[in-house]
Amino acid sequence: MIRATKATLLEYLIEYDGPQLAVLKSDRNRNMLAHAVYRTDMKEPFFGCEVTDKAFDKYFEGTADLNYAFQRAQSSAYYFFDNAFVEGEGDVVKLRAATPDELQHAEYWPQVGIFSRSHTSLFNREKRVTALKTFKIDGKWGASDFSHFYGKMSDLYSLFAVLGRISGTAAPIERAFLASALRDRLFRGGGSYVGFYDDLDNRNHEHKLAPLEVSRIQYASPGQIDLRGDTMALSSTSDVIAKFEDGSRDLTELYKTVHGVLRKEKLLTAEPTEKFSSKALEEFVLSRTMELAQALKLENIDSVYQAAGKNILVFAKLILSIYRRANELYMFEAEGRIQRV
Repeated sequence: MIRATKATLLEYLIEYDGPQLAVLKSDRNRNMLAHAVYRTDMKEPFFGCEVTDKAFDKYFEGTADLNYAFQRAQSSAYYFFDNAFVEGEGDVVKLRAATPDELQHAEYWPQVGIFSRSHTSLFNREKRVTALKTFKIDGKWGASDFSHFYGKMSDLYSLFAVLGRISGTAAPIERAFLASALRDRLFRGGGSYVGFYDDLDNRNHEHKLAPLEVSRIQYASPGQIDLRGDTMALSSTSDVIAKFEDGSRDLTELYKTVHGVLRKEKLLTAEPTEKFSSKALEEFVLSRTMELAQALKLENIDSVYQAAGKNILVFAKLILSIYRRANELYMFEAEGRIQRV
């Protein structure tokens, strides 16, 4: 696993008798948060992590605390650094990866209930209707390549926007909508999947959610694609792709297991009313599908299962469709054709 080795200090967010909380940017271009801890082998020890985009946004918007952000570190990447030793004009610190044993020490983790409103600095993120995600592109890109990339991004963006609402104040109505969309489309093949994601996109328009838009595209190699849209939906889409960086093999094995069973049972194009050949096999598919959903770090999984009417076949097909779209987007990255910024 590739780890960061250095990070640039951007600002101290909390200062009480010295720096207590800092925001940084790692040399992997990831957002970092780090707080002061006690260690005898460092003068000013800090413990931190590379934070997912979604958790970073939620923390600075005040809808999640510091502990929440730490629990959702990118690739479970946690570090220590000595704040007393800062290098160069850019305020760079050397990072040391935390060991598994060190991560078991409860005193290193932030207490529950520390929110961005407790910051002593003015550093913060404005609440914006839209945010921007930039992708550096290389290699030969044609119109069809971009269309494919944008299409899969748009599908996941639409899905995560809906899933983000099934746990809020509009949850009952949104769950009913999702249940209807899953029931009506039947998931019998390619066309029904296209129709399902179109339904999600139309629903988001009804909620006046900012559509996924192309802010800028530059095909010249190396080029750049800027996509603009809702902050949370964009962050969730980016985060699910990131899960493949360190766990693509495990995710693929889970996908193949579930897909293989459905294929042998001749259920891939079957209607939701079709049954598995045995109860044991049905429960096996549910268990592995739940594992795949959890490995993708999908939120509100139980609510999605409920919206699927607890129909294991429909639920499995939905999660498999999410995997396929995220994996196709990840392959652009794995092939060196895009780089998330």
